[in-house]
Amino acid sequence: MKTNTYLALDLEMYWDEHLYEAHRTMDPKSNRRATAVKRVMAASVFEFSVDSEGRVATGEVASWTEHGWGDEQAVVAQLFDYLRARADTPVLTFGGLATDIPVLVLASMAHGLPLPPQLLDQPGRKGPRPHLDLALLLKGGGRTWSHLSQVLLRLDIPEELVAAKPSVSRPKRDAEWASLRDHVELDCLLLSLAMVGWLIAQGHDGLRFKPAAIALISGFLRRRSDHALVPLLADYAIELENGFRELVIPS
Repeated sequence: MKTNTYLALDLEMYWDEHLYEAHRTMDPKSNRRATAVKRVMAASVFEFSVDSEGRVATGEVASWTEHGWGDEQAVVAQLFDYLRARADTPVLTFGGLATDIPVLVLASMAHGLPLPPQLLDQPGRKGPRPHLDLALLLKGGGRTWSHLSQVLLRLDIPEELVAAKPSVSRPKRDAEWASLRDHVELDCLLLSLAMVGWLIAQGHDGLRFKPAAIALISGFLRRRSDHALVPLLADYAIELENGFRELVIPS
């Protein structure tokens, strides 16, 4: 029985004002949103698997923040070590090829950190793709990019969960760092839900959104029972379960 495992990855970044001002002294027209002035302040990975019969299993929820590890270099080093230890498992992002991965490569260059196998540029590589960008998969050959929030709303994910997704500012207090950790971890769960929707659209045998989503949320909550959005996630899981029962046993 074949099982595909994914590492849903998300980063939270901030604009380094020192780098930005240094660029501005050389080029007053430099773009504030240039990738090169972004730094990683938090990262998270959520592991989940889907077998050939559509059964979903979950693994670890791992996260790292500057508050817990000290600086960007330490956060990225922890993330890279985590991915390297799971070198055969592909990384899943949403828009990562355009945003997350370039920043991670720049951090790798700046801090002398070797990239994990999933992020290496290896032309001619054979075998499974080490990195899946769901935004690119959805775009296909078209010109229009979708935002993850839009995709989640199309999947009927509660607005309260989707609204918690937009990026956050750089924390200053302990409580704000805890909220950032919750935020980046939630993004990984939401990305995994979107990936399940895409797999179903591709005709994955036996995979159904409601039972898969219940499994993902339940696995996430088992590992992050102190997450700030436990009540919202638990309510959503109950809503899904009730809807699933109605489908299985019509009244």
